[in-house]
Amino acid sequence: MQTDLGLDIKKTFSVAEYIEHLNLFFKDYEKRIHGEVSEMKCPISGHIYFTIKDASGEAVLDCIMWQRAYAMCGVKLERGMEVIITGHPNVYPKTGRLSFIASTIELVGEGALKKAYDALKRKLEDDGIFATERKRALPEFVNKIGVITSREGAVIHDFCNNIGHYGFEIKLVNSKVEGQPALEDLLAAVKTMRSEKIEVLVIIRGGGSLESLQAFNNENLVRAIADFPVPVIAGIGHDKDVPLVALAADHMVSTPTAAAHLINASWDVGFQKIRRFAHLIDTISAKIERDAQHMDYQKNAILASFENMVKQARYQLDAAQKNITSNNPERQLRLGYSITRHNGKILKEINSLQSEDTIETQVNNGRITSKIQK
Repeated sequence: MQTDLGLDIKKTFSVAEYIEHLNLFFKDYEKRIHGEVSEMKCPISGHIYFTIKDASGEAVLDCIMWQRAYAMCGVKLERGMEVIITGHPNVYPKTGRLSFIASTIELVGEGALKKAYDALKRKLEDDGIFATERKRALPEFVNKIGVITSREGAVIHDFCNNIGHYGFEIKLVNSKVEGQPALEDLLAAVKTMRSEKIEVLVIIRGGGSLESLQAFNNENLVRAIADFPVPVIAGIGHDKDVPLVALAADHMVSTPTAAAHLINASWDVGFQKIRRFAHLIDTISAKIERDAQHMDYQKNAILASFENMVKQARYQLDAAQKNITSNNPERQLRLGYSITRHNGKILKEINSLQSEDTIETQVNNGRITSKIQK
C-alpha cells in the first residue's frame, strides 16, 4: 500500500529519506501566494529571507529567494509590501523547518507598480538608455526577421497576416508574455536571438495593465533590449504608461500589425517604383504601336528610340538591384570590410579614442575586442 507521495506505509524511513521524498513532491507543487512582507533579511550572500503574512495576520509563511532569482525579478523587496510570490515549499533537513522557495515576486496594486515604474524609468533615463541618439534606423529591404512572442493567441497571427509577401525569413522564439512570470522566458528568448543571423528583432504582445506588463518594465530585460546587436521593434500595446522595453527599443509601435507595416515599408516603396516604371514602359509601347500603324516611314526610328528606352530601363533596374545588393551590410563584411564600435557606437574617426580604450570590431563571422595601445 502506498500514499499519495509514493511512500510504502509499511516501510520505515529515516528522517532524511522522508524529507527527501517530501521535497521531491513539493517541487511539483508550485503555487502563487498573496501576502504582505512582514520580516526580511538580506545577508551578504545576496539571498533574501523574508516572511509574508495573511491579511488577517493569523497566518505567516517563511520564504527564501535565491540571489539569481532575486536579481532577475527586478523588485526591491521592502517590509509592508503587498506581493504575489510564485514557488514551491521545501523542508530544510538540518532544522526540519518548512520554507517557501520563491522563484518570482510580483508587486500588487496599481500604486506600488506605478511607483516602481517611475523610479526605474528615471534611473534608465539618467543612464541614457532611452536617448534618441542611441536609436538605429531599420536597414532597407530587411529579409531575416526574429520575432519574440507567444505562439498562441491573436498577436502572432496579426503580425503574420500583415507582413508582406517579400520572401521574409522569420525566426519565432515562443515566450510567455503575461505578467512577471514571463520574465525568465523573455530573457531566455532574447539570449537565443543573439545567436541567430537576423537583421531586425521584433518583440510583440497585446495591450494590458501595468500588472500584466510587469516583465516588460524589468531592468534586466530593458538593458538586454537596449544592448541587442541589431535594431529592435517593440510592438507592445500600452496606454499612458509606455512599457520601458518599448522606450528602450529602436522603434516603438503600439500593435503587432504596425510592426509588420514598418518592416514592409521599404519593400512597398521599392515595388511601387518598379510598378510605376513598368506601367510607363507599357504606355510607351502602346503609343508606339498605335503610331506605327499610321507612320510606317518613322517605324525604324521609333523602334530604335523605344529599344534605347528599354535598355535604359533595364540599366536602371540592374543598377537598382546592384545598389540594393552592394549596400547590404552583410555583403560588405563578407568582402573583408569590418565595423568598429567604441562604447556601442560606430567609430568614424580616431579623435575620440585614447590609449587603453577598448574597441569592438565586427567582421563577417564574429566580433573582435581590442585595446588601444597607440
